[in-house]
Amino acid sequence: MKKLVLLFLLFPTLLFAQLVPTVPNTYGTIADLRMQSGFPVAMVNVSGLITVNDGNGGSYYWEPSSTATDDGFITIKAAATETGRWIRTGNSNTLKGTTTLSGAALTTTYNVSFGVTLPFVPRTVIYTPRTQAAAQVSWIPITGGITNTGFTISYLTVPILGTNNMLIDWVAIKQ
Repeated sequence: MKKLVLLFLLFPTLLFAQLVPTVPNTYGTIADLRMQSGFPVAMVNVSGLITVNDGNGGSYYWEPSSTATDDGFITIKAAATETGRWIRTGNSNTLKGTTTLSGAALTTTYNVSFGVTLPFVPRTVIYTPRTQAAAQVSWIPITGGITNTGFTISYLTVPILGTNNMLIDWVAIKQ
């Protein structure tokens, strides 16, 4: 009978403890996340893809039965385990950045680097010119315009010449 009374006294505490949300751990980069094995229902935040606060952080959850290929962005394999993967939560399938280019004589094609080699080729890239020199009629070529390392912007005419005068914000979308 004492065990039954003890169980009733502890049960509400155990039930309450399961309902209290926990603050997710935060890791600096994907490299830091690879050093962490998860457990069912684990959620973590990552502050950046390559460097902390590079604008490409996101939230991940642990999928204990996954053996999916580590793509360095959506699916992350923990170094210490063969089964189980960190999976990026929905609406986190983008890579974004800002690039500064220099307008050069007779140059109408400019390559923009993602700053990392992705294990996939993004489906699309959206870019926004932030300076007058970059705000010319431009497009990303259909063939070879987007790769796993960056994208190419083609201008109709030569942009305004200058050093670091072309500022471009961009978003690469995986799916």
